[in-house]
Amino acid sequence: MSFRISDIAMTENIDNSKINAAVRAAKEFIYDDFTVGIGTGSTVKFFIQALSELVEKDELDILCIPSSLESQIELAKVGLPTGSLIEESELEIYVDGADIITEDFVLIKGGGGALTMEKIMARASQEFIVIADFSKFPRELNSFPVPIEVLPQAINTIIKPIFDLGGEFKLRYGTGKIGPVVSDNGNIIGDVHFKEPYDPFVMERQITLIPGVVENGIFPDDSDRIIIGHPTSSEVVFTRSEKEES
Repeated sequence: MSFRISDIAMTENIDNSKINAAVRAAKEFIYDDFTVGIGTGSTVKFFIQALSELVEKDELDILCIPSSLESQIELAKVGLPTGSLIEESELEIYVDGADIITEDFVLIKGGGGALTMEKIMARASQEFIVIADFSKFPRELNSFPVPIEVLPQAINTIIKPIFDLGGEFKLRYGTGKIGPVVSDNGNIIGDVHFKEPYDPFVMERQITLIPGVVENGIFPDDSDRIIIGHPTSSEVVFTRSEKEES
């Protein structure tokens, strides 16, 4: 397999953008004695690295609550202390990525399969900060399917209700794995594809009301701050306080 120089350059630009967003979140919004919720995904891995360097440099005392086994492993690699929501139900801050962000700051999340814990933690935190590279914003809502977590026994019974909402449900299959993707909770991960525009506030509720659906990846109005990374910089494109003032 051969790679074009332009492809390699784009990958480097994306990675640098993720790093810039992650570093800004760590340096500007993490303080001593914070309980920090940690999301899941490639951008969050850069945030974990930036966080570990910040803790070592400034000798911060923080506790990290991972949203997935993947993030728990990454936190262990850099030696950051971890806990769980069972012991720490209140988070000063939750930092996570997004698959897409619309111009109205609606998020679609769950590409990594951890959407249920991600939504729980986003709504349990005092502040939810989204970090993403420039390719994620702004995007059309229909440009990415809606991830959902489903009880295994309900795989066939949810198909018609989702179809009635205008969506097509597809099981997600992982590379190198036989069978569908299974979440950390032991449930099935799938994706709902919509061809027509939809109201994210209404659709989030309607999908979750389908018996057997545990959670979906529409985050219509959850973020408190959104940081977008660029190859050589980063910018805060949304702050809730500014929205409320306007």
